Amino acid sequence: MTANPPEIAALDASPPGGWVRTGWTFGAYAGPTAGANPVCRFYIPPPQDSHWYSASPDECALARARFPGFVYEAPDVFYIVLPDTTTGACPTGSSPVYRLWNNRVDTNHRYTTNVVVRNQMLAAGYVAEGYGPDIVSMCAPQ
Repeated sequence: MTANPPEIAALDASPPGGWVRTGWTFGAYAGPTAGANPVCRFYIPPPQDSHWYSASPDECALARARFPGFVYEAPDVFYIVLPDTTTGACPTGSSPVYRLWNNRVDTNHRYTTNVVVRNQMLAAGYVAEGYGPDIVSMCAPQ
């Protein structure tokens, strides 16, 4: 996921590792925006070949410390609102973004705003990562 037009074009022109667009999207801000946090991005190298994103500066720092094998790509690939870390609630005018982890050695993360997709992934053994009872990771602008 990226808000960087040259990066989007490069990924579309020559997708690494056979990646393909899912057709699912969510909004974000390309630059600093009032009320939004920078989103860090880590690349998890092969054999996993995945990315991990967070809008929480604390979570980003923790990931850097706990997973030295992850490649810290950027502190601010886009900007998005962090949900209330107790309730998981998103502010009015935003939608929950769910982060799901496959809970396997071949670590992989997926992101969706679609609760049906989230529930299908949970039923398939994925683990939700985030805040509150609905386990919301980020809040996308509508």
